[in-house]
Amino acid sequence: MTVSTHPRKIYVELTTRCNLQCAMCVKHAPGSFIAEKDMELSVFKRLAPALSRADSLILNGIGEPLLHHDLARMIRLARKGMATGATIGFQSNGILLDAALARELTDAGLDTICFSLDSLERGGSCDFVPQSGGHSFTGVKRALKNLDRAKGRCRRPLSIGLETILTRENIEDLPELVKWAGGYGVNYIITTHLIPYDKATEESTLFNPNSRTGVDLYRKYSVLSRARGIDFTKAVAHYRKYVGTRSDSQSLQLIRDMTTEARRRDIRLNLDSLSECHAGQEKDIAAIMAAAKTVAATQGIDIVVPPFQSLDDRSCPFLTSGATFIAPSGDVMPCHFLWHTYSCRVLNEDIHVQKRVYGNILKQPLESVWQEPDYVAFRKEAGQYQYSSCWNCSQGPCGTLVNDDHNYANDCYGSNVPCGHCHWSLGGVHCL
Repeated sequence: MTVSTHPRKIYVELTTRCNLQCAMCVKHAPGSFIAEKDMELSVFKRLAPALSRADSLILNGIGEPLLHHDLARMIRLARKGMATGATIGFQSNGILLDAALARELTDAGLDTICFSLDSLERGGSCDFVPQSGGHSFTGVKRALKNLDRAKGRCRRPLSIGLETILTRENIEDLPELVKWAGGYGVNYIITTHLIPYDKATEESTLFNPNSRTGVDLYRKYSVLSRARGIDFTKAVAHYRKYVGTRSDSQSLQLIRDMTTEARRRDIRLNLDSLSECHAGQEKDIAAIMAAAKTVAATQGIDIVVPPFQSLDDRSCPFLTSGATFIAPSGDVMPCHFLWHTYSCRVLNEDIHVQKRVYGNILKQPLESVWQEPDYVAFRKEAGQYQYSSCWNCSQGPCGTLVNDDHNYANDCYGSNVPCGHCHWSLGGVHCL
């Protein structure tokens, strides 16, 4: 991994306030401690030296950027201080983007805006109706029209995107949504998986956190079992319930053969999690995603599609892009995962994630914070990609993972970076 001497991608959370109350948002999840706050203009101005060397600036976090009354002014200030080829963008629900604001933002130097449009239900026509409290299709459609009018005045190319969180409820609508987006000048679509924050959202996610090699191995022995008239999933469930003491000899031998092969190939297996994988469902999803990609190609839309299973070779997208994250208070965090204090789900258990602060831009320049020994050590350790297999661990989730609120205790590999259970490193979560 190339070591960056300065932040190349800077995420700035202008506000934690939002005009929606999406059920899937971490802000409303149990165990979250995210106070409502706006970034002062004086705090934003402290970023000027770092912005002069940055490749991109993303002006959003948990909140809705359009709620910030200085948004256009901040974009204008950043544009004046950033290199010609550097980009400025943000993600939005689009509700507040009227024609006047669209012109103001594009005149200020905005390069890209990505609208959130997910948790969809089929309406009576080709329209989409959001679930209660979720993103507004009508708001996004109006925002796209306003941007289309403003685009003609742009002195810089403006790229327009959509982000859709894939769930069991909306996956079938994706090809039609892509087709609709093509008619509104959308240039790119980011599809991503839902991060489960409670039991309800956990049941909606399509992402299988088991590794591809683990799933393939489990499927191999499922096929062998079927040939012998054995339902492997039921056999595994029975084995887990009675710790193998009441399993018939054939089932027990198949399970032992599988775990022996897993040890030989250094594959981590969580049998409970693996048994929830259904090959038929995977085939249906694959067909839907193939159709969405075909429509996107026809419409000239770039579409980002996440894997539906964990990557075998895990990595950190924030380390590779040289990213850093700034809270409204000026606090500096290393990644999306550790930007806030909240709870999420791992292997049907709640775990508490504690934000990690490495400095504050009101006290020292961002590039000085970037070079702080603790921050450098974090990036070095995380960049080795020796992550514990929390999602595939047969013992998981362990007590240290669930209860480690503040102490940053070592994981089972001896590392004190909590990347083992990070959803981004699994490959299923993408963002602007």
